[in-house]
Amino acid sequence: MLVFKKNIYLDLLLPKNSSGNKEFRDEEDPSPFPYHFIYKALSNAQSLFQEIKEMKEQKISNQLDILFPHASRLGGTEILSDLSRRLFISLTHRQTWFTMNCYHLCFLYDCLLDIVEDYSYNNEAERRKLFPEMEGRALDFNRFLLEYFFNTTFLIAPERFNRMSPEERKQLLRSPDFGQDFPQLKRFSDPEDLTLAKVINCVQPEPEEIVLKPLEQNPYIL
Repeated sequence: MLVFKKNIYLDLLLPKNSSGNKEFRDEEDPSPFPYHFIYKALSNAQSLFQEIKEMKEQKISNQLDILFPHASRLGGTEILSDLSRRLFISLTHRQTWFTMNCYHLCFLYDCLLDIVEDYSYNNEAERRKLFPEMEGRALDFNRFLLEYFFNTTFLIAPERFNRMSPEERKQLLRSPDFGQDFPQLKRFSDPEDLTLAKVINCVQPEPEEIVLKPLEQNPYIL
């Protein structure tokens, strides 16, 4: 299970009947159920890599740039497919919680963005097929990121980031406000993640940086 700013697995515990879902969900929420959204994005990426493996070598790089506009700068097919596989396995692993670094988050961002674009350009019937809970409404990706991602600092241009003073970087990386909800999660957004500068500057990950870190306990329980 993957650790986010909010627990994405709560949706799986909701009653299956529609009235039960309405009790737990804001009907005007402009985003899909978070687990459903992320599962769709990562399972779609798995399928894409199966297709990419069958392409001619000269077409692969261009396809990666289109499908993963940010993550493709961090490595080729082998690295990205490894990130994809590990994220999907960790998402669906129900016995252990895993934390992500900026390599994982950058790749996941591109996967989600691909689904958002697909949903946005589809007609209402196709939208309902992709995310029934949305009832064909517009999807607010920025709200989803704000609600579930600790931050999206990894998207900053390297020129801007590299000009920042250490103090400015600390401000940029300050922990989000959790209010009274899950204050223990603040430790996951501290500025000690050394992969941030590497992702921003398009440095390929080391093998150990592709591995997600398991936790010994549920991070949403004090």
